[in-house]
Amino acid sequence: MKKDGRQLEMLNLEIQDFIGIYRSAVGRFGMSENEFWVWYALIALDGGYSQQDICGMLSLSKQTVNTIVTNMVRKGFAFLTVIPGTRNRKKISLTEAGKRYGEGVVRPLFNAERRAMEKLPEEERTVCAAIFRKYICFLKEEMRVFQHTAEVAG
Repeated sequence: MKKDGRQLEMLNLEIQDFIGIYRSAVGRFGMSENEFWVWYALIALDGGYSQQDICGMLSLSKQTVNTIVTNMVRKGFAFLTVIPGTRNRKKISLTEAGKRYGEGVVRPLFNAERRAMEKLPEEERTVCAAIFRKYICFLKEEMRVFQHTAEVAG
């Protein structure tokens, strides 16, 4: 158990270091991390998402994403269009000004990510991503159990 605890401690420290890299980089642009990740989804992941899509992808609240997107629209960086066949689901599209701004913010970080990843052998990249995905799935499962237990006890 002691070894498992140390491994978890080291993993959590690595995750915090990883988060800190983005926090530092994004801070230079004068935006919040959440705003950066919305821009990232629209630029690096080739956009075309609704606010609900982004909430799910980034694990952000509806209110947070709505506030960010509303500000993007207000600044003339984005516009919303109703997705046909839905009641009120809207696709977020970037204006030309939004594309230029988003590219200026996201692309340098995205390119740095790519260059860093390319330094790892392909097999290590594959294994790392698979193991981390598996760990996240197990952690989500454990958190659901934890939340259920907390609700029953509370």
